[in-house]
Amino acid sequence: MTLSFGASINNEIEHIIGKGSYAAKKGLISVLFKKRTDFLKGDRVDIQKVLKTLKENDLLDLDFKKTRTLQLSFATTGKKPLLFVKTVKDVLNAMGYNHTLTSKALRDESGFLWKVAIRSAAVIDPLLLARELQKRGAYITSIKRYSKDNWRYNINVNRAYLKVKKIPFNQKVTLKKPLKPYWINVSGARSLSIDSKNGNIWHPYIVFYDEDLRILDNYTKERKSYNVSLKIPRHARYVKISDLYTLENIKRGLKIHIRK
Repeated sequence: MTLSFGASINNEIEHIIGKGSYAAKKGLISVLFKKRTDFLKGDRVDIQKVLKTLKENDLLDLDFKKTRTLQLSFATTGKKPLLFVKTVKDVLNAMGYNHTLTSKALRDESGFLWKVAIRSAAVIDPLLLARELQKRGAYITSIKRYSKDNWRYNINVNRAYLKVKKIPFNQKVTLKKPLKPYWINVSGARSLSIDSKNGNIWHPYIVFYDEDLRILDNYTKERKSYNVSLKIPRHARYVKISDLYTLENIKRGLKIHIRK
């Protein structure tokens, strides 16, 4: 069993840093990863711990000499493609990568694959990526480095959740000017009311989602609105609140009251 785990860890390291680098640094790697059990989590390799050790010992090689286009593939075997894509997008945004170009999106019996292109002066730090995923209940199961600017990440999102605002129930809360639609956790609540502030010209666009980001209900209104009261669907986990046309229409913010 130990030999099997050892081989698995070696394979993961080789996939992360590349065959050439692995062959050149094999002696150092053997020393760093001598205690194999430190890099296991149950019956799988703890990719985050492996990445941490590689980074601390300058074995990742993430810098470019000039800006290049990164080709990144994100894959999951789970059956939550909407949650998967939203989670990865949120992680990339949190890391400062706000402009991604989708080159492929494929769903089949094996799961879901999302490929993007990003212009960057460095490779996305896989350790920071792993840490941001962990904050959302997801984790990397394996990494494949095809070249310095072409990577694939396999990700488990079975227990993933959105890292969104959770506001107190049964009291009015002011939401500041949005840079993007408001996402709020409404798990366990039964209704909500929203008041538009003076100076807004709000045209409500409100969507309720379950924990897998399947749409449960939505509410839109093309006319300017001052307030909205809605019943929250059963099994709703999140609500997205926006304007039907542009976020500039709610630049003064909104007031929300969620009732349990």
